[in-house]
Amino acid sequence: MSFDFEFKLLDDEKELKKLRNHLAAQPLDYLRYFDWIERTMDELGCGYKKAILAFSDGVIVGDGIFQPHKTLHGIIEFKNMRIHPSLQKRYFGFFIVRQIEAESRENNYNAIICDARSDRLDVLNLMKLCGYREIARKPLYDGNTEDVVLLKNLKNSSNFQI
Repeated sequence: MSFDFEFKLLDDEKELKKLRNHLAAQPLDYLRYFDWIERTMDELGCGYKKAILAFSDGVIVGDGIFQPHKTLHGIIEFKNMRIHPSLQKRYFGFFIVRQIEAESRENNYNAIICDARSDRLDVLNLMKLCGYREIARKPLYDGNTEDVVLLKNLKNSSNFQI
């Protein structure tokens, strides 16, 4: 069995098109997900959002999308992570999370905030393994599904609050 994996920041229009296809293949029943993809493509194209991509033989098999929080200064918002089903549970997500943290620290951000559905125990366990702590539970998107909001402090101070 051979392995050909590459992790990198999104950096051109060709990769953006590949990312669109990767995201569209895994909607996970999110309300207005395809509208979100189009907004995200625009924001990635202009540099507001950033993406870390995982490739295998030139095909995107994983992504992590993040951006500065719109209202909380000094905070990165982790917006999306999708790993191809055949590669899940092989620590691609763990690496992407850690890389987003490294990028955020390099750019002097204080913390990262994200959310996941409360029934996605695999995602919640990954984020807790990476040092994120739960700060809230509430429906964020459709009014019916409970979401868990998680935060990780990137600075040494344990007193950081949002």
